[in-house]
Amino acid sequence: MNAATTPFRLLIINESQEEAKRLISMFHNAGRPCRAHHATSEQAFKKIIEEQRWDLAIAHSDTQSPTPTNAIRIIKKYNFDIPVIFLTEGKDERSVVDGLKLGAADVVQLDDDQHLLLVVERELNNREFRKNTRIAERKLKEIERRNQQLLDSSKDGIAFIQDGTFIYSNDSFAECCGRKKSDDIEYEPILDMVAENDQEKVRTTLKNFFIQHDKLQNEHLSFEVKAPDGGTKKLDVELMIGEFDEESCIQFLINAKISDSEMLEAELESIKTTDNATGLNNKSSFQLALDNFAAKASEDESTYSLLYIDIDQFEQKVESTVGLDGADLTLAEIAKLLSAQFTPEDHLARLGDHAFGAISHEHNLEKLMHTGEAICASIREHLFDIKTKTIRLTASIGITLINENTIDSQAAIKQATKAIENLRTRKKSDSGDAVNLFQAESDDKNVLVSSLQKAISEKRFKLLFQPVISLRGDETERYEVLLRMVDENGDEISPNNFLQATESMQANTKIDRWVLLETIKHLSNYNNKAGQAQLIVNISHHTLCDDSLLPWLKVAFQAAKIDPKSLMLQAQEKDINDHLVTAKRFIDEASSVGISFCISHFGCALEPIALLDQIDVEYIKIDGSFSLEIQVNPANSEAIEILLNSLKEKGKTIIVPMVENASILSSLWKMGVQCIQGNYLQPPGEAMDYEFSVEDSA
Repeated sequence: MNAATTPFRLLIINESQEEAKRLISMFHNAGRPCRAHHATSEQAFKKIIEEQRWDLAIAHSDTQSPTPTNAIRIIKKYNFDIPVIFLTEGKDERSVVDGLKLGAADVVQLDDDQHLLLVVERELNNREFRKNTRIAERKLKEIERRNQQLLDSSKDGIAFIQDGTFIYSNDSFAECCGRKKSDDIEYEPILDMVAENDQEKVRTTLKNFFIQHDKLQNEHLSFEVKAPDGGTKKLDVELMIGEFDEESCIQFLINAKISDSEMLEAELESIKTTDNATGLNNKSSFQLALDNFAAKASEDESTYSLLYIDIDQFEQKVESTVGLDGADLTLAEIAKLLSAQFTPEDHLARLGDHAFGAISHEHNLEKLMHTGEAICASIREHLFDIKTKTIRLTASIGITLINENTIDSQAAIKQATKAIENLRTRKKSDSGDAVNLFQAESDDKNVLVSSLQKAISEKRFKLLFQPVISLRGDETERYEVLLRMVDENGDEISPNNFLQATESMQANTKIDRWVLLETIKHLSNYNNKAGQAQLIVNISHHTLCDDSLLPWLKVAFQAAKIDPKSLMLQAQEKDINDHLVTAKRFIDEASSVGISFCISHFGCALEPIALLDQIDVEYIKIDGSFSLEIQVNPANSEAIEILLNSLKEKGKTIIVPMVENASILSSLWKMGVQCIQGNYLQPPGEAMDYEFSVEDSA
């Protein structure tokens, strides 16, 4: 699930529930869904921000409880990063200035929805940037700590001098000066150590070097120091400008003696091209190699390939669990797994914190997909035992060809990462656990509509099936049906792209009927051969309002000789709220036919449970943002617990989607969840082949 489709957490501060509902609907209609809470008093506002985390607040400037000023004051008191946007009825500049002075992120005129959407998007992006900056700062502190350890343990003598005083020295440098340890020289003026005959030379050299270091760059200095036994020792140091504790200073370096200079040269060259954590090539050497391959492909019309391998949810699953040291150990294990999949002629490297790249001479797409799938399987099936913790990982792989059209390394890497982005968008998850080939996408809406029209006429669609597993012993073999459009080259196109085009050409109903008809065919074949299954089919709001659908389905059931109970229809919470009267009539009529109904993406409305007082359905699938949230931060489970408890009180069968790892299974069991779905159990596939009996018996 990417940032654009992940619901953001919104606090609404005003005195009109209808206006709050309008805002939520507006965000959903604009493709920016939210999980909202309407704060109706200052006490409730304090409680909700203490208990849950929020991304944004929107406050009407005339609200009295809490006032926007008090809301900002409370947020600042708790030091939360929650931008507040004021909505005002004033049309003069004074209201904007007053709002900004009070601490609002921006002030927007009431009902100016387009302006509000832009401001919200900006503030969410800014908040994400601040969050990433804080993460980077924490990582920087950790790197600085590790660098300090490297300084302390280095065989090279290293010291830092500021204002003529040693502010740091490692033990190796102290030994070169005839001292036992670094504490013996730290905070000692350097001239107190220098032999009398060399004091003027050292003073002048250090002064000139500090002033003119940008011209001199580095310089060598030889002098004698006084040893504790009364003798002298000669030092030959290299001067460099360094930084210690964020202060500029002069660095002294005494290289450790190496018996074989050629060995030293080889080691230095290796450091330039090798990643320390994994032993693979590093990013700079990889980019150079990739540029060379691109140039060669352009010259002799040869073709190569780039595989970009990104480890899914690495920060959440690894760094937050075993720290940076444990992350390095994990990366080293991954490097071994990858090395087994490539030949010595291939160029394998580490490209980022949790990304790897490989340049291969293979350019057959089928073989490349096979290699990618083998890599995914090797990582998925491997148990990483790090610091007494067992970690399971998956990878997303993007593949692009390197040929005469490849401009340079940056362009190739961008294409491969775009393939991963499309893969995760298609799966609506941060965990791809699959391979995807890059294909150029047109931004021209007319082109997409034309392609969709052709795909509809040629019936170039296919269905995938993902199991929905019971945690309570229900023996029903249940799958959700997922639609994919296939382009003229046989490649899949993201539903997020083509479903937008269906709205503009009003083809939703036609596509929904095709999916339902194909689903009924699959049910007929499966139930006659392999057993009994129930398939869940998503329908659009157009189909929800189609009075002719249910009579059509009755005829289809009779022709296929299947029980209507084998089908479950599923519509989004937002669509049902927007067409409440029609949806209620449709669901009641479907129930009379024997068709079950499920509300999906549940929990994002202002008062989600209130909908169930109007609509009688047995199954509820909560929004995927809830399950992803507790997998990233298990401690932050209060929101989902409150929602699940309310659903259990209503006697609903709860489905939790997007289960990406085993860590939350016990928690979901304790919370009373009946069914789960996600890539951890099985990614969507073309066959209904999940071994339900194995799961039930476990």
